[in-house]
Amino acid sequence: MDTITIGCTSYTKAQAIAIMKMPTAQDMTYALAQQLIAAKLNIACLGTDSSCIMRELADADNFLCTRPPGSGVKARSRVWKTRLGAVHSTLSSYNEGLLCAPSGD
Repeated sequence: MDTITIGCTSYTKAQAIAIMKMPTAQDMTYALAQQLIAAKLNIACLGTDSSCIMRELADADNFLCTRPPGSGVKARSRVWKTRLGAVHSTLSSYNEGLLCAPSGD
């Protein structure tokens, strides 16, 4: 893929790789974007089943429209604790092959 849309922004391959390399401890928008990028690549490039994460894909994209990667959302913030931490966790499980996408092992 030459570009990928995360939130409301299209990123080049180089920009997406840069997001994937960003540390996440101080800004959870990077953690969420990393899992969203991985999930979208699994779906687009590997054709994995995404039926079990449709809501999470939409929630992550919607959130990253208003707070794109680099917005400084802390793990202790209310928005992360009340919903987005769970979205991140579900996307992570999907990317690890624990949900409807089979593991690549």
